[in-house]
Amino acid sequence: MPATARRVKEPQSETLPLEERIRRRAYELYVQRGNQSGSELDDWLRAEEEIRRATEQAIDKRDVFVCLLLTPPATGVIIEPRAG
Repeated sequence: MPATARRVKEPQSETLPLEERIRRRAYELYVQRGNQSGSELDDWLRAEEEIRRATEQAIDKRDVFVCLLLTPPATGVIIEPRAG
């Protein structure tokens, strides 16, 4: 009787711990470079920067959305995203 492969559902990257998201992105960068060793630290630092920047942008967007929800209608208040 042949074994059946079962697909394991991967968790959404946003729900993974920060270090795991960085680890996965660093590995992607390593693979993109053709699996060449010697730049592991560069891959990690670049992945860390990318993940942190994406997280900050998501937080900024969420902050603007929350501000819009909490602003009473017809107040004449203009909400703009934070510069960053």
